[in-house]
Amino acid sequence: TTEIRASSVDELQALVEKLFVEHYEEVAKHKHVMRLAPDWLRYKALEQHDSLIMLGAWQGGMLIGYAASFIGPHLHYSGLLYAHNDVLFVAREHRSSRVGLQLIRETERIAVSRGARMVCWHAKEHTALAAILPRLGYGVQDIILSKEF
Repeated sequence: TTEIRASSVDELQALVEKLFVEHYEEVAKHKHVMRLAPDWLRYKALEQHDSLIMLGAWQGGMLIGYAASFIGPHLHYSGLLYAHNDVLFVAREHRSSRVGLQLIRETERIAVSRGARMVCWHAKEHTALAAILPRLGYGVQDIILSKEF
């Protein structure tokens, strides 16, 4: 069975490198300008200010997935507390299971329990996440376009 649970930045930092590399290789579009180098100190600062939801998916004591979201007041709508997804990833060999859905649902549960009225997810175009979110009641809020210089 898979266990989805809140995890600390320190706990995940020590175990996540292989999954981070797999995640990066799979989805990063502009690798020559977007080099994988997590800012662990900033994640820890967000964690200390109760502004981070960090989840790990565990199976047989091994980390097989993760989700991280920022939670706090929206800068444009200061009366709105919301959670904003940073990363969501499940190792390829576990994607036929419900681990991704469990990570989404647990993120929602924690966000709502902490007062969030909205949860936003970033999904790469043409991915399983982009296909699943509308079936869970999510709709397009913004479209993010990028241009490198």
